[in-house]
Amino acid sequence: MKIIFIFILALSYLGASEFDVKKIQDEFFSQVILKSFDTREKLVAREKKFSIDALYWQKVKKHLKKYKSKFKKSQFISFVDLSNQVFILVLYDTSANNFFAIGFDFISSGDMSREVEVKSREDHYFKTPSGLFSIKSGWRSKGEMLDDNLTLPYGKKGSFVFYFGEQSSIRYNTFDINGTKIKDKKKHKLIRDKLKFAIHTHKSSLEFGVPRSHGCIRMSEELNIFLDNNLVFFKHLYKDKKWTHPYKKPPKHPRNYFLAGEYMLVVDSVNINGKKTSKHMDELP
Repeated sequence: MKIIFIFILALSYLGASEFDVKKIQDEFFSQVILKSFDTREKLVAREKKFSIDALYWQKVKKHLKKYKSKFKKSQFISFVDLSNQVFILVLYDTSANNFFAIGFDFISSGDMSREVEVKSREDHYFKTPSGLFSIKSGWRSKGEMLDDNLTLPYGKKGSFVFYFGEQSSIRYNTFDINGTKIKDKKKHKLIRDKLKFAIHTHKSSLEFGVPRSHGCIRMSEELNIFLDNNLVFFKHLYKDKKWTHPYKKPPKHPRNYFLAGEYMLVVDSVNINGKKTSKHMDELP
């Protein structure tokens, strides 16, 4: 298929590694992308919407290199670009002293503008926080469905919810001191607040690639399964090839044990000197 050749060609400049990067790239493409984009037309449209070219990848690596002291061993690292709404799986090879792009998939992050919809005691809509995060814990989804009989907010039963702890973020305050909804949008103010931050499956009729969530990062079931089976966030739960947690279920088909990771780097944009949005967390009192 021509689109597969384009994908491989786009990543061919990344250099040599002691690991079989090509094999992992092919597995990612077949298990994550082909299962979601099942026609050539969809694959071509995906390629036009976003691709990892040489210039973009050099910018991504600049962000990753800022935290290289944290990466003590060869491992998988997750990279999220909020401006393009993409998740990129990265392999860091210590012997090659280089980062390799395995592949990308579209995600959905926090949409603060939806705070206007929130009623009293409902969950707020946060900006997805940026920075380097290490996983704290997680759990497997019970597969509970919303009242629409369509949406699985945490994916099908068994999907892993990767939890990064309570993080500082921002959101709009749309209620007055009496708890009454403020109807005038001009009076909605940005405030600091705490978000319970995770990356998890979300299955509904809505497509990924657009901010929609309460602040967590939503991903496809296919990407979730790949991260699960390739131990992308399970460094703390494996000792050699043995799963150490007594209560949480291990992946069904674990592999790449010695590349098990823990980190997710989230950036607002890959442009190192990019312009800030009108209001940022560091600008709030």
